[in-house]
Amino acid sequence: MPSRTGRLRRVGERLISQFDRLVPAAAHVVAHSSPDLDDNVVALLRRRPEELRVVVLADDAERARARATALGLEGTEIVARHSRLGLWSYFRSRASISSHGLFGSRTRGRRKQSLGLWHGEFGKQIGSFLGFAPQYYDWVPVSSELARTARAAEFMLDPRHIHVVGTPRQQMLTSVPSPPNAGPQIVWVPTYRQSGSGIIRTDGDPDALDSLDLADPALSDLLDDLDATLWVRSHPLAIPRADSLGPRVRSAGNTDLEATGRTFYELLRTADCLVTDYSSVWVDFLLVDRPMIAFCPDLDTYRDDRGLALEPHDVWFPGPVVTDAVDLLAELRTALTGSERDGARRADRAKQLQTAQTDPIEQIWSYLRR
Repeated sequence: MPSRTGRLRRVGERLISQFDRLVPAAAHVVAHSSPDLDDNVVALLRRRPEELRVVVLADDAERARARATALGLEGTEIVARHSRLGLWSYFRSRASISSHGLFGSRTRGRRKQSLGLWHGEFGKQIGSFLGFAPQYYDWVPVSSELARTARAAEFMLDPRHIHVVGTPRQQMLTSVPSPPNAGPQIVWVPTYRQSGSGIIRTDGDPDALDSLDLADPALSDLLDDLDATLWVRSHPLAIPRADSLGPRVRSAGNTDLEATGRTFYELLRTADCLVTDYSSVWVDFLLVDRPMIAFCPDLDTYRDDRGLALEPHDVWFPGPVVTDAVDLLAELRTALTGSERDGARRADRAKQLQTAQTDPIEQIWSYLRR
């Protein structure tokens, strides 16, 4: 049975939806992502048409303004999503951009448009496969026809609303050459097992990620031997780890990266090897054709609890799938010494999962200009 908080939220969303149908639209667009100013929204803002006013609705407006400044987006109009000004900006917008739905995912009425920018394709199961209500958007970008079919099922959305144009965040991987690295860069992007915010749930083994000790001497020795750096990108919903980091291990949280003026995908663009598990990030990383490793200590448990979008995981994933830290370190050495042999598998997966041939940012702004 839904919680009292959940019931109240849905009542509030229905009231907002009804009021939205009464208020005429102005000329501006609103944008919201969770977390605030994710890579999709940042990529869009960096190429915002000068004539188009965009208001960012933020869950933490003060923090979002600091992030915008760090990323070179000074002057971005940012207001608190749940403030009176935030609600009025939404009601008066002629189009809304959101990662998870903005005050719910329903038709807006009065010819107002909604654009859905979910943050990945083909990771863990989402949406209707977990029993969630349908999500409505007028326009959703994806990277392949296979993703179009999957997204239609996940959101229970008419596939005519889903367009194979790619996603804005992918432009950060491909549009600008990577700067030279100071030694090999490894980026580890595990998904969460226990969520600390949002919908509270546990999937897989809550202690699975602890099997890789970030201060392990064996890991430190490997990184020293290869003159490599390991970046750790925790999921935004994950309960923070309390362990210490080794001398060549760095956090890739938003605040850490903002100090260098980068977003996560701008860091990912520099990665010589991606380590993940059930995250959809590997589908985007196909675009740079570099080695990937899936570190899945709890594969069977996670599969039973949450389910994966593409099965068998070890067949679809274009690289080694390992279940213990010793094998992970061995595969990292192979990947970073030029001995990996998965280039053909990556090429095959790219032909299946990365088929868009257009500029997604231009496609989105063109749609919103209509």
